[in-house]
Amino acid sequence: MCGQLGVIPTIWGDDSSKFRPERFIGSSVDVKGQHMELLPFGSGRRMCPGIGLGLKMVQVTLANLLLGFSWKLPNGVKRDELSMEEKYGLSMSRMVPLETVAEPRLPAHLNMWP
Repeated sequence: MCGQLGVIPTIWGDDSSKFRPERFIGSSVDVKGQHMELLPFGSGRRMCPGIGLGLKMVQVTLANLLLGFSWKLPNGVKRDELSMEEKYGLSMSRMVPLETVAEPRLPAHLNMWP
């Protein structure tokens, strides 16, 4: 799908369909609609009004999950065996869902998850 847009390969290079978050690290590209390379919330008059709340909720949820749990792959699965293929649709989801094992890291009285 990215190759059909025409503009994306010229901006991101030949590997535009590969997951490479480092292409945005240290760059001036932001998610607030000013750069056409990345528009998760749209831009202009039709921009999502919940952008501020959405970004904060993702940050807080991710921080709580990382703080509260140790994450591992299921028994017998190696990192190199994970499929990073995507399927196209309204959003880019994984072809094969990621399965992980979450082990509580904090004592029960400090854990905010049931």
